[in-house]
Amino acid sequence: MTEPSSGFIIFMPWVTLPSSVRVGRFHFCPLPVQDVKSVVDPEMVTTVEQVLKCYVRKNGKPIESCTIVLRARQQQAWNIPRENWKYANSAAKTLALACLAEQRFFEGHFSPHLNATMFHLIGQGITAGSDQIAPFYPRRGGGLQIGGLRFKDIVFQRPSQVEGTECGTINDRLLKALKSALRFKTPCVHAIDSSLDVFLLAHSETPELDLESCVMLSAMAFERLLEPTKSSAQAVASAFADYWAPFSRITIADAKRVKPDEKYSSDQQNWPLHRKWMKELYESRSATAHRGTRSQFTQNWSAWQHLVIAAFCISSDCKVNAG
Repeated sequence: MTEPSSGFIIFMPWVTLPSSVRVGRFHFCPLPVQDVKSVVDPEMVTTVEQVLKCYVRKNGKPIESCTIVLRARQQQAWNIPRENWKYANSAAKTLALACLAEQRFFEGHFSPHLNATMFHLIGQGITAGSDQIAPFYPRRGGGLQIGGLRFKDIVFQRPSQVEGTECGTINDRLLKALKSALRFKTPCVHAIDSSLDVFLLAHSETPELDLESCVMLSAMAFERLLEPTKSSAQAVASAFADYWAPFSRITIADAKRVKPDEKYSSDQQNWPLHRKWMKELYESRSATAHRGTRSQFTQNWSAWQHLVIAAFCISSDCKVNAG
């Protein structure tokens, strides 16, 4: 007697990508629920359709589409063994970065919004003809897989922060650049990898984090990208200034509204403006991580201004390096 087909399937249930995209060894494919038969084995269609009914929207109705993760160049592309999940998760984070890079904050109140929560993966074991699923939950030191649950026993509710979000564009050029950087083992690969988890947490918009905490997490991610030789305000600011040396047009002395630190006023007058900004961003991050602001240092930029400036700096740097 032939045993029923079984395996592990992974969805990105809270976002439907505008098109299929490959990241590493995986394809991320938009999947309307009625098209399940196009990506899974015939004997698995009914089971997967039942699985998708577990993912519900705000009104409690099942989602109508999602994104499925498929293994590239595999006969059973939908079946992703557990040992491959960490690689799928890594690919999903890279995809999230490429999509978030296309976020437009100032194109009007009704412009599509993105956050990292949209790109979270949910994986589970399934068996053809069975009414049971076995969801897996990552945990510190391992994970938890729960068996014996039937489709009607479990619901995956769409997170509140995903409401009103939409992914309309994928930055394919960034994905290609990251792939090339990985292939040639360029130094930026390690820097991006070390900062990505913190960056995505900062942009997940979870209820547990307020705006300023998210900005400071972004500052930590920004610092990791720079990889300064020493961890101090002066060292980080200096590392950033070195990267931006070709663009040192405006100094603190030229800026009418930016005040230097009173104690170091004479030394900082000739600093490029972006060096002072980086120093203050680091000091804001340190104030959050340690014991509050220090009155002897000026604060010329608020938390949200830091975030906007950092975004412009990164995008400008990418364009310059891209030639």
